[in-house]
Amino acid sequence: MPSLIISRSAEPAPDWRAFAEANGTFYHRPEWVQCLADVYRLRLSCYSARQDGELHGILAVAEIPPLLGPRRLVSLPFSYAAGPLAFDAATASALSVAVLEEARERRISRVEIKSRGEHPSAPGFQRASRYATYEIPTEGGESVVWSQLHGSSTQRSIKKARKAGLEIRRGDTGNDWLIMAELEERTAHGHGLPAPPRRFFVEGCRRLQSAGLADLYLALTRSGASAAAITIWKGPRSWIYAFGASDPVHLEHRPNHLLIWTAIQDAVSAGRHFDMGRAAPEQEGLVEFKRRWGGQAIPLAYDYWPAPAGLNLAPRNRGSMAAVAAVWSRLPAGIARLGSGLYRYLG
Repeated sequence: MPSLIISRSAEPAPDWRAFAEANGTFYHRPEWVQCLADVYRLRLSCYSARQDGELHGILAVAEIPPLLGPRRLVSLPFSYAAGPLAFDAATASALSVAVLEEARERRISRVEIKSRGEHPSAPGFQRASRYATYEIPTEGGESVVWSQLHGSSTQRSIKKARKAGLEIRRGDTGNDWLIMAELEERTAHGHGLPAPPRRFFVEGCRRLQSAGLADLYLALTRSGASAAAITIWKGPRSWIYAFGASDPVHLEHRPNHLLIWTAIQDAVSAGRHFDMGRAAPEQEGLVEFKRRWGGQAIPLAYDYWPAPAGLNLAPRNRGSMAAVAAVWSRLPAGIARLGSGLYRYLG
């Protein structure tokens, strides 16, 4: 049997795109990998596994520079599951071990491999299965998906938004993406979190959109005010609800519900599932929100070297993370906006 050859490069190999399209998710796409590197100025290591020159597996990791903690290799930052994409468990394991060897060689203290858990963890890693993502199946068509929405909350909120006369339109200009960025800043601040830098939306997301990998949906009031916006990642099998942001003044009209439903309708038409995104078990309100859309839990498997510790295991609803969020949400908006410079350290 031909031996497996693992190679490493600073950017995805030329045949990476076709392999990711055929076998992976949005987070495996080379356009996403390169977007992260460009916007957040991150060093990439892109691993390819080959037998007789044929690609059998891929894995990208980015180096997260130190802020308060050590340097880390992460697959991938701001991606809930982008671990090894391989034809078999042995190839997936070999890719992860190659990352571990790089970390030791470069004296990097931590490695985090985030995946859906299709394969066992590689030697040297410790697995944690704390998170899940929530995916809405769409095979039955729009009427079946609608019937699975929670009647007295989700369906009612969509109907309320329609009654309020909200207009949903797709955005694709630089100004449209700036609206998304500004709404996200306001929303993240309210949640006690720094927002991505505006450049991520105005340049990175717009570039992904031009490649057919992202979309922007805007909700406008009758007067033309921007009530809310969502960003969608468009993978080959599932579309992912990536960002949702709104103006608190218009929340009573439930603009986010109508935005999400419109995106789900488009996913159904495109023959794609719709992924509501990741949540931790203690985020009970968020988990319930995703379930009320018909989201079905898919456990995620995160492999750590050495053992997970600190923020990897910290609950989001209490303790240090909750305390930091409470302080951040009380900062003046102008100061909080400067926190976008911290975002690259959070992946």
